[in-house]
Amino acid sequence: MGQITKMQRKLLAILAVDVAGYSRMMGENEASTIAALQGLRTEVFGPVFADHKGTVVKSMGDGWLVEFGSSVDAVNAAMQVQDRLRNHASIRLRMGIHIGDVTRDANDIYGDGINIAARLEALSPEGGIVISDAVYSSLDGTLAPSFEPAGTKNLKNIARPVTIWVRPPFQSTGNTSPTEQQMRANLPELLIRPVQSSDPRDEIQDLANALTADLNSFIGSVNWLQTSIGSGTSATGYTLVPSVRARGDRLRMETRVMDCDGGLIWTHKSDTILDDAFDWQDKVVADISDHAVHMILEAETLKLAAVPDDALTGGQCLLMGIMAWRSFEQEAFVRSIAFHDRAIAANPDLPEAYAEAIMVAMAAITLTNDPLMRPYIDKVPEWIEAARPLSAGHAMLTLSIAIATYMQDKRVPQLKQAVSQSLRLAPFDARILNFCGWANLWSGQTQDALDCFAKSIQFGRMGPFLVAALGGAATACVQLGNDAQALEYIEEGLALTDRYPTYYSSKSAALALSGRMEEAHAVMAQYLALLPDRTLKQWRETNPYGGCAGAERYFEGLRLAGLPTG
Repeated sequence: MGQITKMQRKLLAILAVDVAGYSRMMGENEASTIAALQGLRTEVFGPVFADHKGTVVKSMGDGWLVEFGSSVDAVNAAMQVQDRLRNHASIRLRMGIHIGDVTRDANDIYGDGINIAARLEALSPEGGIVISDAVYSSLDGTLAPSFEPAGTKNLKNIARPVTIWVRPPFQSTGNTSPTEQQMRANLPELLIRPVQSSDPRDEIQDLANALTADLNSFIGSVNWLQTSIGSGTSATGYTLVPSVRARGDRLRMETRVMDCDGGLIWTHKSDTILDDAFDWQDKVVADISDHAVHMILEAETLKLAAVPDDALTGGQCLLMGIMAWRSFEQEAFVRSIAFHDRAIAANPDLPEAYAEAIMVAMAAITLTNDPLMRPYIDKVPEWIEAARPLSAGHAMLTLSIAIATYMQDKRVPQLKQAVSQSLRLAPFDARILNFCGWANLWSGQTQDALDCFAKSIQFGRMGPFLVAALGGAATACVQLGNDAQALEYIEEGLALTDRYPTYYSSKSAALALSGRMEEAHAVMAQYLALLPDRTLKQWRETNPYGGCAGAERYFEGLRLAGLPTG
């Protein structure tokens, strides 16, 4: 009697990927095509799939099947892959995603989940993603805006019609101005090489992919630094070269940062054992990212300091303003917005300068009473009018104008439209996610706000935006009635800074609503030490949170904690 093959059946999200024009590409230049696909696997697929717990279960040369434990992970991964390939010289991918039962044996996988994903991939435009209605219904507020309804389709050999949603390929708006190009040219560049290891063990290769993904996620959230994953060496910026060596169960990670001339500016070594690799991974990535970014920031600051003050270009002033906003201290607001104001004066057609200036001003209104900010806040209306013609296709500028306008007229529909528009343009930008979170929170879309904050925390582990995202997530949790989770976010934030007022306001409200009144009063005293003039009346006038029920819960917590009513 033959051996019985054990079959496993699971509910999984399946991503089907196909290389458009593969046969043509192989016919035109086989060696170049193979090299491009190898780079795709190493520099894009490996890190992205590792970051979202995806596993390639079948490779067909010109296509892949990848399984994920959730639809959200599958869609996040697919969108990130397509975004990284926007400007690729030759490779265009079609993608389809479905969630369904999948049966696996030792040699292959089967089931309608596979078949439907493959059929959806065939319907996808080059550079696009097609998902089933079952997948779309599970998406959160950060992903759903990117997909458009595309009707119901009869798929070959599938019994029931499937309703589908499409994320179209990226379309350039043609709105990139010469000054915007100049600004991008002023941003320093960092090329992150994929983490290399000569050890063939699957667990070591998986760790290398995960480390690459985490390095890109941490460092990629630094908004004054352009990052990419790739081989070779940056000709104009910096290169981060990480590798993992393994001997038995012992691991050593070695990292170098080099300048554009190949000069070594920083090295790092860290050891662990394989059993501890999961916990070690977070620490070593944080250490490398923190030190590497600090070294680059120091080098770039020295370069700009050498330029005579009256010779700084608009792009250089913008860069200095972005680098200056590294905390929520009052002096950081003032220094940052002063440089943005100079950038606008030098280059009145620079979208980023308006976007940054308006957003710094809006943050300052809610977080500081510094009189040095008043002249800049008074300029916001004129900045908005000058910036409107430049905002098409620009996520940060669209969002900053909408938030500033909402602060004046409290009109929710326009703000919600701007949030959706910005998330379609930049679904993985930690800053955009953070500000979309605050926009949702202020307009009463509390669960959508928490979705944005959680994703901003995931993709933005460095800079002031992590501080703000943790505070926003805590505030949303209090409004949603989850005080314990709010306190967890706050403790994580307080480990970063004890100068961010939102931590103390949300913590005091969460404690008061949990019945811990003595602690709540003590924390409120810390809040009022930072913002002594704040009252409930003033707060309601500035941020009514769309008048939602959660806002009333939050305000009641603040009242119980001892915030003056005014």
